[in-house]
Amino acid sequence: MSENTNYTVRKSDRSIFFPLLIIFIGVILLLSNLNLIPGNGWNLIVRFWPIIFIFGGIDDLLNQKWTGAIINFGVGSILILANFGFFSMSTWQIIMNFWPIIIVSIGLEIIFRGRSLVGSLIGVAFSILLVLGLFWFALQGPFTKDAISHPINYEVGDTKRAELDIKPMVGKLTIDSGDFTNQLIEGEILASNNEEIKVESELSGQTQKISISTSGNVYLPSNNMNKGFPWELLLNADVPFSINIEQIIGIQNLSLTDLDIQNLDSKLVIGTMKVNLPDTENLSADLECVIGEMVIIVPPNIPVTIHLDSGMTGVTLGDGFVREGDVIYSKHSRVNQGYVLNINLPLGSLKVDNP
Repeated sequence: MSENTNYTVRKSDRSIFFPLLIIFIGVILLLSNLNLIPGNGWNLIVRFWPIIFIFGGIDDLLNQKWTGAIINFGVGSILILANFGFFSMSTWQIIMNFWPIIIVSIGLEIIFRGRSLVGSLIGVAFSILLVLGLFWFALQGPFTKDAISHPINYEVGDTKRAELDIKPMVGKLTIDSGDFTNQLIEGEILASNNEEIKVESELSGQTQKISISTSGNVYLPSNNMNKGFPWELLLNADVPFSINIEQIIGIQNLSLTDLDIQNLDSKLVIGTMKVNLPDTENLSADLECVIGEMVIIVPPNIPVTIHLDSGMTGVTLGDGFVREGDVIYSKHSRVNQGYVLNINLPLGSLKVDNP
């Protein structure tokens, strides 16, 4: 007795995602080295990183995964537009708010994979509606609520020195000098309805310690939002400050030029950090951004030494700055101590320049 066994061999899906990604990185870096495109190649890669979704969409098209292809193309396009300020929400806020769409897209792909023509068309229709819905909410969703305003006001009083501890979860943090003498800090925080702003202060001798933190969740964008829930703080230029910042996602715009900053410690997980350093004699600062873009503006004639801890990081230096290994020097920094900056930037781009 003989038994015939039929074996069905299924052709595995071909993936071109990683080859496309490698080609893209290579082409950008080559064009940058040949000065055929403006700016640093790594800066452009950081700016266009959502193109990985586009490559995923091309890969899905090749393997006839129509639902996944449309969602990948749509999400990639929306995130690239967000990187260039097209939406009121930043790229990282869109990801943090709407990441469950990835789970939904996987479910749709499983449901409609291998279906008939009608089933595939239904899956495509659902995918298009999902992408259009994300686009709509990113612009201005109908269920968004106005942000809640939290005014911040502290008078100088007997304060001779201030320690400021800021911990925004998500948002756009702006610190600048205020045109006042009686106020120590003045500003406003626009937070989500789901966030709780906690403000604590303690006067120890003549040192005012102020802590501003947030807890809760940010689910939907705010009608008052401008590239993130804004934290806008003005500091007294005549009072020495020590500033500590811990932020998860967002933008930091620290205009410290006219302020008296003794110590600066700022940590950002994902986002953009721009720091205009103060025009003082000495400064010690620790700056960290795990993934993102960092811009450091050094006042003219200020010596600065930057110790850089980096990974896949593109570095652009203005005139008068020199890099030797993991150390960046400015003019006269080897003669005078000046500023000492410790920068940790594992993945992203760094630009150091004068105004």
